[in-house]
Amino acid sequence: MAVIKLQGIVLNELKKGEADKQLTLFTLEEGKAMVYAKGARKLKSRYFSGSAQFDYSNFVVYSGSGFYSVTQVDKQFSFSAVSTDYDKLLYGNLFLELVDKTTFPGEANPDILKLIITALKALDKSITDNFCIAQAFLFKYLQICGYEPSIDACASCGKDADPPPLRYGADGLLCEACALSDLHNVHINDSAIKAISYILDSEIREAFSYTLDDESKKILQQASDISLSNFNVSLNSKKFLENIL
Repeated sequence: MAVIKLQGIVLNELKKGEADKQLTLFTLEEGKAMVYAKGARKLKSRYFSGSAQFDYSNFVVYSGSGFYSVTQVDKQFSFSAVSTDYDKLLYGNLFLELVDKTTFPGEANPDILKLIITALKALDKSITDNFCIAQAFLFKYLQICGYEPSIDACASCGKDADPPPLRYGADGLLCEACALSDLHNVHINDSAIKAISYILDSEIREAFSYTLDDESKKILQQASDISLSNFNVSLNSKKFLENIL
């Protein structure tokens, strides 16, 4: 039985039994990790603080037969505005659900953890509007995961995109000819192209500092939707966002 130290954010928490929790973490050391916190739902539990969704904590766990059990939790910080503001909470849930559904246990990726924390801090501090923060997260996440959309050339044939074409597919811009043969594409404008280019070219900490007009936001939303199809996952939080906001 090995004792392991992990630091990371709680992606999800599930109730187990009368007072226990099963936590899904994204950690610096191991990427996604599943841990069991006995009695963590009790207010007087030593695991109560630091084991809620959006908490970033240091964990000490022991490894049993294919599972981790928590022996110590030390909360480092959380995101109070995200947890208490309804709109921010919806976007924050989208970030965490996407990571949860598209990563696997034991695959460490410090850039993903950095992106999660930076995006949640941007929401928490309202550095720009929630929509722009969410789009920056989505396109940066696509890039980190190997699905960076092509913005400088046609994603299908490689033809130079100058001037840029006005169609966008799952892998990026499409020239006129390729757009005719790829029915899964949407209209895109110059402002949305520039926003995607800015996000992809920026370091994670800088990727959230941009603004867009309302029409370009709608177009950027369609572009990210089609790019997210690369993951082939259904996101409940995204469906909820689309119905509410």
